[in-house]
Amino acid sequence: MSELRDSRQRKADVFAALEANADAWLATASPSGRPHLIAVSCWWHDGRLTIATRTRSQTAHNLESTRTGRLALGSPADVVMIDVELADAVAVAAADPALAAGFAAGVGWDPAEEGADWWFFTLRPIRIQAHRGYGELEGRDVMRDGRWLA
Repeated sequence: MSELRDSRQRKADVFAALEANADAWLATASPSGRPHLIAVSCWWHDGRLTIATRTRSQTAHNLESTRTGRLALGSPADVVMIDVELADAVAVAAADPALAAGFAAGVGWDPAEEGADWWFFTLRPIRIQAHRGYGELEGRDVMRDGRWLA
């Protein structure tokens, strides 16, 4: 087991994970509570995460309906869990060029090349947890109510 991290180190590690613009798992639920999970590419910018998915996907429908989701980065041995709320949604074709270029550069692919039915969903983190194993379960919150704790 690794040495336990204090909240400042956990926050720094969360930023490193976010700035890597890695792939993640995004869980959403329908208004009736039916869960849905997909792999997504995430671009971290301006304190937000942007993902892209097809406009008619279950994920798009769930985000537009409930405006919430949960992202998981890393592995079970070193996880970052992020509760998010929908901040903005825009068709890729109508997106600000800076958003489109930043996403493509950050994650390494351009949804505009995948077809006309792709949308960007920008997500605001409201709670972030980080822990490495059971020893770090206590004190795992590094953000609550959209505010950093460390």
